[in-house]
Amino acid sequence: MKALSLMDAITSYLQQLETRERRMLLLGVASIVAALLYFVGIDPAWSGKKQLQKAIPQLKQQVAEMDVLSRQSAQLGAAMAENVDAISREAVELSLSRRGVKAQNLSVSDDMVRLQISTVAYPTLMEWLLEMQKSSRLTVEESKLTTLAESGQVSATLTMKQQKNTL
Repeated sequence: MKALSLMDAITSYLQQLETRERRMLLLGVASIVAALLYFVGIDPAWSGKKQLQKAIPQLKQQVAEMDVLSRQSAQLGAAMAENVDAISREAVELSLSRRGVKAQNLSVSDDMVRLQISTVAYPTLMEWLLEMQKSSRLTVEESKLTTLAESGQVSATLTMKQQKNTL
């Protein structure tokens, strides 16, 4: 009902206007509608297109870099596929002794290494773990580190597993 009464009011107002005034009002309304269409529909699409055109060279560069990185990753994967000798008790003891560390308990079975160290400097332990990861592909499965009264010294119980080739 309100809409009909509003339409009636607009119609009666327009009929009271002269022809020239109606044309001017119609031209104003058409200008507003055209501006609204431009700012809502055309301008965002146009500016988005310009932004995409500017971004395309950078995106192509990123694709090329990703391609190079994927090739390097494939080459590294092939290099990592080289066989690593099975881990032995002697190899673990030798690497520990090079760092001046003595294992309290050490057991090696298949691809699992379990060891307990009563006192070791934390940085020395971390360096040894990194060395074992690189040289023998040992990864820590379980660890228990306890700080000791001496600064920087820890007691460690580790369970490590040798990663096998997946290829």
